[in-house]
Amino acid sequence: MSVATTLLLQILSNYANDLGDSIHGADHAERNGPKRAVQSGELSQTQMKNAVKLVAGMSLVTGCILIWMSFHENWEKISPIFGIGLASIAAAYLYTNGSKPYGYQALGDISVFIFFGLVAVLGTRYLHTGSWNLEALLPSISMGCWSTAVLNINNMRDIESDQIAGKETIPGILGLGNTKMYHYSLISLGILTWIGFGFVESDFAFLGSIPGVVIMLKTCFGIAKSDTSEQLDQYLKPQALGTFIAIFGTILLKIILLNF
Repeated sequence: MSVATTLLLQILSNYANDLGDSIHGADHAERNGPKRAVQSGELSQTQMKNAVKLVAGMSLVTGCILIWMSFHENWEKISPIFGIGLASIAAAYLYTNGSKPYGYQALGDISVFIFFGLVAVLGTRYLHTGSWNLEALLPSISMGCWSTAVLNINNMRDIESDQIAGKETIPGILGLGNTKMYHYSLISLGILTWIGFGFVESDFAFLGSIPGVVIMLKTCFGIAKSDTSEQLDQYLKPQALGTFIAIFGTILLKIILLNF
């Protein structure tokens, strides 16, 4: 149920972003990258609005089921995690929607760090253990940094088109050169906190993340040599894939180690 809720929130974020960017003009003809559903005409704004409502409702239902499975009638624990769940849904929608979408005010990075990092890791741990753990901050920081790095590549690619649409992002503020340094910092901090958690917990399953980390480091080298939107766009998927492989590899090695 945790996986289902997570996937639905990710889908909600993508749908809401597609809708919001079409409304506010970020998905214009000069934008590089893959065509969006509303931008390309595959879906109308009304159809996408209905899709957003449907997925938001589904994520709310699975989230409530997950909370109930974890805490039953323990309202003292249900209340804060339910509030966090509602905040996650609201954050996904308001990123590019509403009268003042925060994604257009250079606040997307901090939102991704919080909700895809801190909330995702610490919230999932709380749902399954009923307690908070200070050490769990380390992998939550890793997830936050690596997820933010995905958004950062997207925003580096779209610097010029976002400026045309009046969308303010970190790359638009820092410039391409400084944003590359910011990107390297995100990847490095993510790696250091991931390794740090392994040593703190005396759990060397983090070694399973090496293939994913290698992919992320290769994206850094590629980004260093890239200056155009077309060149930067090719590193968006590898960064996302590297993050997934790092997580999956760690989990897989953990399972193997537990059976020996």
